[in-house]
Amino acid sequence: MPFWIFKEKDDDKAKRELQEASVKELEKGNLPLGAQHRLKAQAESGKNFFSSNLSAKEYLLAREAGYVPVGQVMGSAFMKVGWRNFCQGFWSSTSEISALTNAHKQARELAVSRLRQEAELLGAHGVIGVKVTTSTFNWGEGITEFTAMGTAIRIPGSACVKPGHVPFTSTLSGQEFWQLYEAGFWPTGLVMGNCSYYIKGNQQTNSAQMGWFGRLANQELMVFSEGFAYARKQANQRLWVDIGLNGGDGAVDMTVDYKLERIEYESARITYIDMLVNFMAMGTAVVDRPDGKKRISPSPLMVIDLSRRGKSDVEFDEPLSNYVAASYGAEDDYDDDD
Repeated sequence: MPFWIFKEKDDDKAKRELQEASVKELEKGNLPLGAQHRLKAQAESGKNFFSSNLSAKEYLLAREAGYVPVGQVMGSAFMKVGWRNFCQGFWSSTSEISALTNAHKQARELAVSRLRQEAELLGAHGVIGVKVTTSTFNWGEGITEFTAMGTAIRIPGSACVKPGHVPFTSTLSGQEFWQLYEAGFWPTGLVMGNCSYYIKGNQQTNSAQMGWFGRLANQELMVFSEGFAYARKQANQRLWVDIGLNGGDGAVDMTVDYKLERIEYESARITYIDMLVNFMAMGTAVVDRPDGKKRISPSPLMVIDLSRRGKSDVEFDEPLSNYVAASYGAEDDYDDDD
């Protein structure tokens, strides 16, 4: 037997066959076999160990409210857009890049679907606190990663959970889920709408950014404003369609995110500037609780925003101590008898 011909070792063959089987599962939109085996083993162990992205306060609220965190779940997908660069530049026109829109939509759906599959293997009734993140890479042209992560929960004894129940997905925090559930609402799923729109620059945009006289005047770049508004409209319309497909009456916890990409190219020694807008709207579709129950309370539920989104930096032209001294002066400015 020639030296370059060798017999594959049994361990190497088993690893190769497992990898090939995992690739086939991914092609079907399923989880890799390793993840499936790990989650099934965790569910069958009967142990109460879990991980979550809940804060300590949300975890205590979950225990008090009666729903149980099962584990942290995640889904991801890498998407390569092959024809992206052929839709931009000198021969482009103002229009939606359907290939890019559909690729981003498919990747997000795959990530959320795999997150839901992990929750289902753990025996969860739903996933709360789902966050969808997007990443691009310098080492790969047109490659984008979409990752969805959240906390799988069970709701013991809930009449909203029927046999054959498919776990819901939601962006709701632990506190928000409890408030909606107690008020008589039920999340049906994560809903999204997106649009990738290419805006072709014109003479006004080029002269305003590159020309000498155009840069001296304040002016709205109409073609960019109109294209931006159109992309937002398309994303919101598709969101509404997704709400209907998920059987929702509406959506809560809405977020609207967008990214602007500057496209610069030259022709006949003239620099042209176009813009690519990637718009994405996301929220949680909700309906009335299937069991028809809700907490009857004469007063509204208290809502406390514990996030840091409201924090802003404040700048002072003078030292803060000057303002403190001016506002809270000498003690003789105040009379205890008043």
